[in-house]
Amino acid sequence: MKFRKELAVVILGSLLFTFFFYEKNIGLNLLLFNTFVIGALFFLKKLQLKSSLELVLLFGTAITAILLVFYNSALAIVVNFISLFLLTGVLLLPKIRNLIYASALAIINTVMAQGSFYSILQEMSKNKKGLRLALRYLKIIALPLIIVFIFLLIYKASNPFFGEYVDLFMDKIDEWLTALFRHVNVPLLMSWILGLIISNFLFLGKAEKTISNFEHAGNMQLLRQRKKHFLSFKTTGLKNEIRVAVVLFSLLNLLLFVVNLFDIFQVWFNFEWNGNYLKQFVHEGTYLLIFSIIISLALTLYYFRGNLNFYHNNKVLKILAYIWLFQNAILTISVGIRNFWYIEYFALAYKRIGVIFFLIFTLISIYLVYKKIKDKKSTYFLFSKNALTFYVLLVIMSLFNWDTIIAQYNFKHYKTAFVHLDFLSELSNKTLPYLDKTDKQLKDISKEQKQLFHFEEQFLSTTEYQKIIADRKIYFKKNWENKNWLEWNLAEQQAYDVLCKE
Repeated sequence: MKFRKELAVVILGSLLFTFFFYEKNIGLNLLLFNTFVIGALFFLKKLQLKSSLELVLLFGTAITAILLVFYNSALAIVVNFISLFLLTGVLLLPKIRNLIYASALAIINTVMAQGSFYSILQEMSKNKKGLRLALRYLKIIALPLIIVFIFLLIYKASNPFFGEYVDLFMDKIDEWLTALFRHVNVPLLMSWILGLIISNFLFLGKAEKTISNFEHAGNMQLLRQRKKHFLSFKTTGLKNEIRVAVVLFSLLNLLLFVVNLFDIFQVWFNFEWNGNYLKQFVHEGTYLLIFSIIISLALTLYYFRGNLNFYHNNKVLKILAYIWLFQNAILTISVGIRNFWYIEYFALAYKRIGVIFFLIFTLISIYLVYKKIKDKKSTYFLFSKNALTFYVLLVIMSLFNWDTIIAQYNFKHYKTAFVHLDFLSELSNKTLPYLDKTDKQLKDISKEQKQLFHFEEQFLSTTEYQKIIADRKIYFKKNWENKNWLEWNLAEQQAYDVLCKE
């Protein structure tokens, strides 16, 4: 029967999860677990590759799991988890077109899947009295105990006198449980339970009807609303709205035109660095400009949300909206150039790389808003495409070995850009061969840095940096030699091989 197959896969999944990840770092084990999950989904006929979203998410899941073994990237791990999470949501409703709804389905499924597991056990217990009684008592006792425990913690936190007695009670419970599970490996048991919960989520999902209805009702194309309300529809309402919008977009375009002129003149072509730290110029300025762009897009969406799209005298407003979007694209490029100057003088860092991809996402979003207005697309279309764009950019970001790129770039450009030794000393172990510098190299770096940056003394000295890296090398080599084969990854293996040759 189907439920027996699903139960077998769930139990196997929980056991493999425990075997792969219990007391282990992530490495080859994540690829192996992903391979099992994808194979099991095919076996259960849940993964049939009938939609483009399934293919995209399957590719994202597979490529991030593979790249993790090559790069040992934290970003690849995060994107892999996101990919599996979204893939589960899409598989609950194969015709789904929107990753936002897919994530909502997946979130709800984290709870519903555990109920499905309980239902399977109930089905199997029909001819097994002992199991049936155990499940009945579990259902009666488990939920009340969980709720009581939550309230116990709340009351403990709110009343210190009551809390003292709760602490005494909890100590007694802890002693009792320790005695009860004296010969049981509790962390191992908890790892298996976590694996069971995850396996239930991956293999026993059911689509939640409310979210499914929202998805089915979603329309890519904007439809004209002809509903009659208590106050009947009058074209004067749209005329007044257009007048307000035309005045607003005219003034905003004029204001943004002036701002863009300043940016083009001062940031694009005549920027001169005065030797100061560029935090305000980039960090604070970038956040404010990004916030401004988001408000601008929201304002455009507000005015082109409904029947105004179909009004025959909206040509001037559309032109003003296109100019507004174009100017916001210029503003986005200005933010990118600010970020470029920051990298030019202060080298690479995670946030600076993140800003680049966020600005690419912003430019695509601006284009999609333009597309929405031009082709009378719906907000559903916009959010659907934006969600997919954001996910694809996350996958693209995970394709690169950023830690190694940062280490190589920053040391290579020490004659022109600030070498932040504090930051570099904390990069992952795979970069140790690139972080390991000789006395002569560090003296050359220090000499150049003192000539360029008057604030260089505020940060880690080359002597302190060299000691940190030397200690990390010893710890890394010792730790790598004791690693389980399931934790293996190519990047750290190569780093180990290089360090052993020294």
